[in-house]
Amino acid sequence: MSTTPYTDRHKGKGRDYHARFSPEVNPYRAMVWRLEQLALHDILGTHLGQRQIAHLDFACGTGRILEHLGEDVASATGVDVSSSMMEIARQVAPAAELIEADLTQHDVLNDRRFDLITAFRFFPNAEPELRRAVCSVLARHLSPAGVLVFNNHKNGNSLPRRISRLLGREDSRGTMTHAEVEELVTGAGLLIVQTIPLAIVPATQKHPLLPIAFLESLERSMRRFSRLAPIAQDVIYVCTRM
Repeated sequence: MSTTPYTDRHKGKGRDYHARFSPEVNPYRAMVWRLEQLALHDILGTHLGQRQIAHLDFACGTGRILEHLGEDVASATGVDVSSSMMEIARQVAPAAELIEADLTQHDVLNDRRFDLITAFRFFPNAEPELRRAVCSVLARHLSPAGVLVFNNHKNGNSLPRRISRLLGREDSRGTMTHAEVEELVTGAGLLIVQTIPLAIVPATQKHPLLPIAFLESLERSMRRFSRLAPIAQDVIYVCTRM
């Protein structure tokens, strides 16, 4: 993992970062993003119903989540520290309120509460102390009946990482185990109420093993089995207040 602090790691990389999720540039990552989109819609229907949803996307990056959920929420707010990321987000999610700020240093949201808070591709990349600070801030802004939804796209318990450990090639930096996620969430006064496993087949971006169309069909079927979360490479967590 890079020794550059997470808050500085994506500055100036907005356009390049956004392109990484296109099927032309990275078919496997684009597939996982499509699976995440399906999961997000399922979560909205299961946990938020017909409610008028106030949405906060933390570390919103180039606005992928904001753009995708734009028609499903009553209001959308994105927060990020990267100016270059925000430039792209303004283009793809023009209706969203975008705030460039580090909430752990200056919480510009004050006493605002949100029904849905999302934080994708953030926690496993961040340093442990930053994870805790952010989770605490997000918990404070969660409405009483709201849900915090985040993913661990570098699951330290995943099948490929278990295989790497057996072969003596494991690098645990920049990953999170389920135990670490539980500790993080409970430390912020939250409770995990649902887990959704994605990228279960032990493929990688460089070695998808199977044709993407077949792999995606398989993954769509398997994501319904939460018991597979311990070995999935990407796990979505849905959390509520305790």
